[in-house]
Amino acid sequence: MEPFFWKPSYDTGLKQIDRDHHAILELANTLYNAINSDAGRAAVLQSCQKIVDFTEEHFSREEKYMEASDYSRIEEHKLEHARLKEEARRLLLRLELDSPGGATGLYHVLREMFIEHIPQCDQPFGEFYLSRTKEEQQG
Repeated sequence: MEPFFWKPSYDTGLKQIDRDHHAILELANTLYNAINSDAGRAAVLQSCQKIVDFTEEHFSREEKYMEASDYSRIEEHKLEHARLKEEARRLLLRLELDSPGGATGLYHVLREMFIEHIPQCDQPFGEFYLSRTKEEQQG
């Protein structure tokens, strides 16, 4: 495991969505630090809970943008969000039950989100949303 670093390739062009992604990255690094220090189980659990809660808020916010813009791939994107949320909740429950691997598993889900989900799902939506907004302003 290694800490997260923001890359320009994570930018979607949507300010609120990018702010959320930055916040999730910071929460992931807080989890990384808790796992790799003597912070204890309670700190790790608290970090995981914050990540799950904020990520769910973020997905909801992102889906509202999609609905407002009549994004044609919204159902596919919602399914991906549901999959990531379910995986995160499962790992959080595992951690709450004191089973091994919950925190590191959640960290890996976050890594997947930054390496795969943002470039493959969020960036295309950002491009769509910005082009749609530009068309509406011109039309």
